[in-house]
Amino acid sequence: MQIVSLILFLLYAIAILILLGGLLSSKWVRKNNVYRTENRKVSVIVAFRNERGCLTELIKSLAGQDLQYNHWEAILVDDHSSDGSYELALSLAQGLPVSLYKLPKELKGKKSALLFGLSKAQHDIIAITDADCVLPSSWLREISFEMAHTDFFQGEVRPIVGARSLISWFEALDYTSLMAVSAASFALHRPVIAASANLAFNRKLIPVDSESIRLDVHSGDDMFLLHAAKKQKIRRMRFLSSTNIAVQTYFDGGLNGFLNRRIRWASKAKSYTDIETIILASIVFAINAWLVMLLVLGALGFFDIMFPLKIWFWKSALDFIFLFTYLIRTNQLKLLVVFLPLQVVYPFYITLAALTGLIKGITWKGRTSV
Repeated sequence: MQIVSLILFLLYAIAILILLGGLLSSKWVRKNNVYRTENRKVSVIVAFRNERGCLTELIKSLAGQDLQYNHWEAILVDDHSSDGSYELALSLAQGLPVSLYKLPKELKGKKSALLFGLSKAQHDIIAITDADCVLPSSWLREISFEMAHTDFFQGEVRPIVGARSLISWFEALDYTSLMAVSAASFALHRPVIAASANLAFNRKLIPVDSESIRLDVHSGDDMFLLHAAKKQKIRRMRFLSSTNIAVQTYFDGGLNGFLNRRIRWASKAKSYTDIETIILASIVFAINAWLVMLLVLGALGFFDIMFPLKIWFWKSALDFIFLFTYLIRTNQLKLLVVFLPLQVVYPFYITLAALTGLIKGITWKGRTSV
């Protein structure tokens, strides 16, 4: 048991230290606010379903973009909403370069909505965001500039947390840890995480169809798009953290929302084919599941509980160094307030979410997928 524990910990430590090398580079972060002159025209695609509570802020932030209207368009596709989202979006989009469509009855799901929106896009540079996001006024200008030098672009996503919600803070730090891995892996030219809240690509170079984004899998449009780009040997791939580009999204869905989000992310992992993503995900799952087993057996008296606690301590120390490096460079150190309590429950909910997502499947926005 000790040998297996040592092997898993060493594999995890090696992975974290390699990623830390990416974070310590200067390739992914820009703190200056230099004004960028646009270079490429951009089509923004947003798929939404029952997002009436979020669409006002999204469309307001689209209206506030400082990129000239003749340099961009937004295509919003309603995936059979039942809460009046389409009607609200229609009223808010008046006078903007925004087109609204309802997804045909025979189609359903976010991926189908994105493909439908893509078929309506006029430009080759495609930007994707989510309906629950708030965009900085310079977002499209920055994407327009970056996509003159990049073919696949991942922008930073920052959480907006509920001030009095501990779960919201947990979820925010958890999500930010994934952003840190994304930033590090892109800096190493081995990207393993993408987020559709702030993503852009050149559709002339990256095939986007029902096969490449796996229409048969309920979620994961961003990850499968990343894998498609890697299969095409796309070399100009970049992650950027900057106040000019960072998109904000809300994390205040309570405990159920927290767990369901993790389960949804885990459910798509069984369909991954990218070896680097599979290796990293396997190492993270293995060390956490093994740690849970050791802690349970130790608590039952099968061996000294101090043994798994020592593993937990050193793993937490590595996680802290990695997260601190990302958070200090993105001015989000306040999230470390919940680091210790999150580390206590992290192995348990990660293991639970992974097993549930891989075995049972998910229910998301009234739809169930296995």
